[in-house]
Amino acid sequence: MESLALGPGQARQPGVASALFWIAILFAATLVASRSFDRELEDDAIDAVLVLEGGREALYAGKLVAIAIVLAIVALAAAVLSLVLLDLDVALGGHLVLIGALGILALPPVIVLATLLALRVRARVALVPILSFPILIPQLVACTQGAAAALTGDASAALGWAGILAAFALVYGVLGLTIVPAAIE
Repeated sequence: MESLALGPGQARQPGVASALFWIAILFAATLVASRSFDRELEDDAIDAVLVLEGGREALYAGKLVAIAIVLAIVALAAAVLSLVLLDLDVALGGHLVLIGALGILALPPVIVLATLLALRVRARVALVPILSFPILIPQLVACTQGAAAALTGDASAALGWAGILAAFALVYGVLGLTIVPAAIE
C-alpha cells in the first residue's frame, strides 16, 4: 500500500517508511482498544468489574497489557512485511527493536485512557481518536524519528528517541493509573 500511495522510490526512504508504519500501528491500536471494550459493554460485564475493589485500576492495567500484546503481534507482522516488501536496509537492528518495543508500550496508555473517558458515550468510536490523536503526536514523532535513525545507522539519535519514548510510556502509564478511578465514576 505504501509504495502504491507514494511510489516505490518514496516509500523506501527510512523517514517515510517508518512514518507510514507508525501511523498504521496507531490506527490498529485505536481499533483494538475500541473493540476490546465492546463485548464488556454489550454484556454489562464492565459494571461488575468496576464494582470490585481495585477494579478500575485492574481494568486499566489489564487493558494496557492486552492491547500491548496484540499491538506487538501486529507490529511484528507489519514490520516484517514492510522490511521485506520495501526491501529496507536495517543498519541498527537492536535499536530498531528497542524503538518498536517502547513505541508499543507508549501508545496504549493514552488510547485506553481516552476509551475509558468516552466509555458511556454513544459516539465513542469517533470520540476516542479525537481525544487521543493530538496527545499522541509527540509519541508518533519520536517513534518515526527513532525508527528512521535506526534504519539509517544513527545510534545516538535512535537511543535519544528511545529515551523519550520510555518517558512517555512511564508518564502516561502512571497518569492513567491515577486518573482512571475518578474518570470512570
